[in-house]
Amino acid sequence: MKIKMLCTDLDGTLLRSDKTVSDYSLQTVKKASEQGIVTVPVTGRHLGGIPVSVLEQGVKYAICSNGAGLYDIAGHRPLLENCISDSVMKELLEVFPELDVMADLFTFENAYSDPRSLNVLEDVDASEPVKAYIRSSRVITGDVRDFYYSTNPSVQKITVNFRKINSVYKNRDRLREILSGYDCLEYVTGGANNIEITSKEATKGKCIRYLSEITGISLTETAAIGDTENDLSMLKTAGLSIAMLNADEEVKNICRYTTDYDNDHDGAARFINKMFL
Repeated sequence: MKIKMLCTDLDGTLLRSDKTVSDYSLQTVKKASEQGIVTVPVTGRHLGGIPVSVLEQGVKYAICSNGAGLYDIAGHRPLLENCISDSVMKELLEVFPELDVMADLFTFENAYSDPRSLNVLEDVDASEPVKAYIRSSRVITGDVRDFYYSTNPSVQKITVNFRKINSVYKNRDRLREILSGYDCLEYVTGGANNIEITSKEATKGKCIRYLSEITGISLTETAAIGDTENDLSMLKTAGLSIAMLNADEEVKNICRYTTDYDNDHDGAARFINKMFL
């Protein structure tokens, strides 16, 4: 099967559950790049959160923050960026402390958190490797509201994690209710039962469509692989959609293919090798 662009999610897809990537998967990305396939990491992470080992395998573009940023890796420049408006940011920053949630601000280069949020992380329903990744990939500020007002960063995404107490995610439904009042926002679930908030203009699918236009690669020649709700827009946009074996049922239901193996057993790389290389 011939494709010219391959878009792959990272967490739960190319990366294993412990947030590492196997040599086999890296070799597969490199092989695809060497065969002329434009291989694009598509992730909820900020650019600095993408493993360097992945970017070193001939990767030319990356889609970050659930589609809020599209980057030219070689040119070290953003090609497309859709951020949350300043007025909405100021309103949300007043809400998060009241809800007792971990709300991290994602920009082009970094993800910012504060000590109070790290305290919430202790009760988040996530594995220790996931928590370790979160801690290692965040820049710790003072109060995140003070940080925002003093530096006025362009925020691409807010990732909100919740305490799980007695099997209930504290204030998750309340936050969904609040966010439903903002027509300008998109909010989806990524991992660890979180909520990831972006501008409605920012989706993985829109970035893939834009990349198709600037590269001249038809969407019919594009394949996408993912596992959770935040991958739906890219899976619906690409000509060929693939769900991971470990994917949510909602994802499997809209995809043409499902991998034979999960992310801990190189499911994405095995599929790529079998079908495209």
